[in-house]
Amino acid sequence: MASYPTALIILDMQNDLCHAEGVYARNGLAATHVPVILPNIINTVHFCHKNRIPVIATQLTVLSDIDGNAMGLGVYSKLRPFLEKEGFRPETWGYDLLDAIPKVDYKVRKWNLSAFYDTELERYLSSLDCVELVLVGFTTNGPIETTAREAISRNYKITTLIDCVASYSEALHQASITNLSSFGQVLKSEEWMQNYISNNP
Repeated sequence: MASYPTALIILDMQNDLCHAEGVYARNGLAATHVPVILPNIINTVHFCHKNRIPVIATQLTVLSDIDGNAMGLGVYSKLRPFLEKEGFRPETWGYDLLDAIPKVDYKVRKWNLSAFYDTELERYLSSLDCVELVLVGFTTNGPIETTAREAISRNYKITTLIDCVASYSEALHQASITNLSSFGQVLKSEEWMQNYISNNP
């Protein structure tokens, strides 16, 4: 079996979080910076397909009981009470990735900020023989930094693409970029692509 040392991880680029008609925007949390980073994410995904780099997308998931009410929300029931009634339900438009994102190789359900906690992500990565994760998505100070910290604790090398991540707040985004640069690489997507080609002729 082939080995795939690098994987691109797309974090939570779902309609309910990132689209202007998603449940977050309808509740006053519009992801206004996503249109800026989306073209860069798309270009990065195309590059990964061309260079046989696996693309893994996470999807924040809310489970429902037999009456259609959310279950297992934990702290989100207070932080985002609107999720009790709607949002991130599998097999809905809001759960899907943004239409503009090219087809991904694998999708991983996640339950909170972490892409690792109680998910299949590590199973995919170990099966692929992956040692480096390239992170893109929304938000920098949420799923991006949380997943990066957990990846480092599992001895993965981390690269965050600065023009492919964003937050609601520029201040929070910049603070997380500072944190991320202290334990991993922070590069523009074009710079990362050039480096990858140079190191993998």
